[in-house]
Amino acid sequence: MKSGIVNPVYFELGELPGRQHFHCDRLRATLSTDACGHRWKTAGEATAGTRWLTCKNCHVGARHAGELDANPSPIKGRKICARCHVLATRLIHKHLCVSCYNRQREQMIGKNAKGTKPIKLAQLVQRTISYMVRGKLETKTVERCLDTTELIIAVLRDEKQAVRFGWRAPARMRGFPRLETGDA
Repeated sequence: MKSGIVNPVYFELGELPGRQHFHCDRLRATLSTDACGHRWKTAGEATAGTRWLTCKNCHVGARHAGELDANPSPIKGRKICARCHVLATRLIHKHLCVSCYNRQREQMIGKNAKGTKPIKLAQLVQRTISYMVRGKLETKTVERCLDTTELIIAVLRDEKQAVRFGWRAPARMRGFPRLETGDA
């Protein structure tokens, strides 16, 4: 994550006493902390225009808006298809672009537009992923999913708070003794 500002230096302007300001490298401007927080909140809204994109994933803006644990992912809130990772104008069921949804539907009914059996799309299966948000374990399950990456993209896109992924061995492997490496 590019931060642009590591630790901003705050100061007061003589014309505006009592209001904290700082120099924002991303915008190349002097901003008040209130204006910075407002820009960050506006950038996170679905209807925000391109002029707000600079502020969308700024951790300093999140801090000024009072969101200390905001999701820093560059895909947060964007209309990105979880399966093909392409920016879409709309998402079906808030998950797939129209093209991926159509391929999935063809596989479900067993034929494509030509009436033949679809062969290019891999088998879709139910998958589940667990992740941590604010110290709580959350789980996302998708009924028809291509791979785990699809779930990760969906979580990073949809979660408002910072997420942490981990790996837990399958139950059949948890009883194995650990292999120690090193010089003996």
